[in-house]
Amino acid sequence: MENNDHDDILKPEGSDDDTLLARWLAGDLSQADLEALRNLESYPDYVEMLHALEGMEMEEFSPTLAWQKLSLQLAVEAEEAQKAKEMAAEEVYVEGTAVEVQPPLPEALQQPEAKIVEIGTKQAANPTLQTVNRQPSIVNRKWLAIAAAILLGVVGIWWFAGRDPFSFTDTDYVTKAGEKKEVKLPDGSVATLNAMSKLGFTTSDWTDGRSVVLEGEAYFKARKGKTFSVRTEQGTVEVVGTVFNVYARGNELEVKCAEGKVQVINPEQTERVLLKKGEQVSILGGKMQKRQGLASYPNWFKGESTFRSAPLGRVFEEMERQYGVLVLADSLGERTFSGKFVHGSLEKAVKMVCDPMKLNCEVKGDTVWVK
Repeated sequence: MENNDHDDILKPEGSDDDTLLARWLAGDLSQADLEALRNLESYPDYVEMLHALEGMEMEEFSPTLAWQKLSLQLAVEAEEAQKAKEMAAEEVYVEGTAVEVQPPLPEALQQPEAKIVEIGTKQAANPTLQTVNRQPSIVNRKWLAIAAAILLGVVGIWWFAGRDPFSFTDTDYVTKAGEKKEVKLPDGSVATLNAMSKLGFTTSDWTDGRSVVLEGEAYFKARKGKTFSVRTEQGTVEVVGTVFNVYARGNELEVKCAEGKVQVINPEQTERVLLKKGEQVSILGGKMQKRQGLASYPNWFKGESTFRSAPLGRVFEEMERQYGVLVLADSLGERTFSGKFVHGSLEKAVKMVCDPMKLNCEVKGDTVWVK
């Protein structure tokens, strides 16, 4: 039987040990184990998970408060149920006939009063019971159909919005830490992915509209033709044929136009900005900021990560992606960094960032300690 568990091949020694992550953070793993761990497909998830857990605090659970909230919710539901019961159709018996009386409709929608039909005579020993119902009018059914359609639409939007956008793609490309990959799209356009990025598209829908989904960073050379769009969680980029770079990580979208023109749209589609060659726009916290005078070619193509007044946290996150390491810092505050670091040497990269910022940095195994 074929073994599809490829991770077992690269599993480091002692990976079954529950203390593996602790020994990794402490720098106690051997070099062979570190290399094997970094080659695992799940390694970027470990790094992302550790960052997500930083500073996370659990709310204190109060049984009393929880019971109070539950009691209030039950009381509200009970009151709503009672009102619904009072508005429900009542049954009355008229001369042996059961009649269902419904709440009155608005005057414009009312139908002629339904007649009560008696079965048998007053002298009948066993009168027959018959329920007489008013049929809803065509207008009433129409409004019910409209309401149902609106409800389905709302539910549909909620369902699609909550799904992973890559669940709708049939062709995906992923890069690992320190890896760059060139992807040729169906129309001849080219996308080059930076480290730890993901690109997806649907081949069958490509002729109808050239569209890709991106998480991370990529440099695009879009051929002229129909609108070419890059959809990200942070916003949308639309072009016809041009060269541009898209950075979409966390809550930030950054687009640089190298050739032609690029239109950038925020997630709510309330703001749009048109970029020309050498211009850049960033969307951070829902706000757009436009800049000019940028290099037309991204420096990460040349093996360098360049920053201009970037938060130190973002700088070290990029270092993690390029080297597959974990950077642990006591506190970086609101400090920013302008400069660059190289991709070929971790020790040199750390020195290029830490020295000008007067930070005490130490590389220990697969971890960079910043104090």
